[in-house]
Amino acid sequence: MRLFLIVIFIFYNTSIFAEVDTDQWQDSNLTYKDLIDQGFEVKAYDINTITTDVGLILVFFVTVLQKEKEVYECQEYQTFDGNMKTLDMSVVCRELTQPYKRGVNT
Repeated sequence: MRLFLIVIFIFYNTSIFAEVDTDQWQDSNLTYKDLIDQGFEVKAYDINTITTDVGLILVFFVTVLQKEKEVYECQEYQTFDGNMKTLDMSVVCRELTQPYKRGVNT
């Protein structure tokens, strides 16, 4: 019985390691506006805020948009000072794809 449990434990543990260079979100050049103009609808939205010790406010927005079986996730990162003046902002939208192995510059 112990041998059986050990064998099951070994097989179970080796199957739980994820592939470290596999991704399922591929960067896109599309913007929020492009996606909405193409008929995508917002299906989910989340926002997180972090305030740093030096008074900066970091805001992270994640929006999921879908049209039929096509899904995009857009991530927006903003940095504000204490007066809510935008210091930095970036937006990237990624398309849901079949998992693929990431390579250099992908």
